[in-house]
Amino acid sequence: MNESTEQSSQNSLAQSWLANILEEKSKVIPNFSLRSFSRLVGVSPAVLSRVLSGKRKLTFNLALKIADALVLNPQERAGLYSCYFSVKKDISDEANAKEKDLNIDCFNALKEWYHYGITQLLLIANFKEDHKWMAKMLNVSELEINLAIDRLLRLEILDRDECGKLYKTQAHMLASTEVASSGIRHYQKQILNKSISSLEQDDINERDITSITLAINEERIKEAKAEIKKFRIRMAEFLSEGDKTRVYNLGIHLIPLSKSSKS
Repeated sequence: MNESTEQSSQNSLAQSWLANILEEKSKVIPNFSLRSFSRLVGVSPAVLSRVLSGKRKLTFNLALKIADALVLNPQERAGLYSCYFSVKKDISDEANAKEKDLNIDCFNALKEWYHYGITQLLLIANFKEDHKWMAKMLNVSELEINLAIDRLLRLEILDRDECGKLYKTQAHMLASTEVASSGIRHYQKQILNKSISSLEQDDINERDITSITLAINEERIKEAKAEIKKFRIRMAEFLSEGDKTRVYNLGIHLIPLSKSSKS
C-alpha cells in the first residue's frame, strides 16, 4: 500500500468512526442534532458536515475534542486511536527500536513540552505519581499534569501495569522533521525558549550550550541529518545509564547563517 492509499484509508476510517459515533449517540441523547453537538465540541456545524461528507479531513485534534465532548469510554476511544496512531520505519534498525514516530495530528495534540517531560520523569529513581510533586518538578500546574497524563494514557504512550503503576510504552517519541507542522514549531519554540532561560539561570556545570560556525557542502545536509539522528540515540543511551535523577532535553542545531552561493 503506497502512502497516498494509506492516507486515504486512514481518512475513510476516521470518517466512518465519526459517523458511527454520532449515529449511536443520536439514539440515546434526547434532541440530538449536528448543530447542538457542534456547539458542544466548539466547531461550526459546517465543519462536521464537511467531515462527514468526506470533503474535509477529520484531524486528530478535532477527533479528540469530539471524544472529550461525548465522554467516550476506553473501548470507543480505542476505535478512534486505531484510525490515527501508527509506527513508521526509521532510518535504521537501531533507531526503529528506540524511537516511535508520531503522525503530525498526534504530535499536534502533544505539542506542549511537558508531555515529553512527564514520560521521562517516570524514569527518575525516586519518582512517585503525586501530581503536586510532578508539577513542582517540571514547574507547571497540577491541572496541566492531570490533563497531560490522561491524554498520554488515551494515546497509549503511557500505560499501567497490573499494580496500577505508570510506565512508558516506548523508549522515545518523535515527529518527522520533514513535514511542516504548527505543533512541531510550537514545541521547538518552547524548547528554544527554555534553552535561553537555561543560559541565563542554570549553572554552567549543569548545561552545555555551544555552537560552531563553518562553511559546508550543502549536498551533505541530508546525510548530516541522518548522522545527527544516530548521534542523538547514542547520546540518549549514554546519558540514561545508571540512576536517573533529572529530566533534560538534548538539542542539536544545524542552521544556515547565510544565503546559498548556489543561488
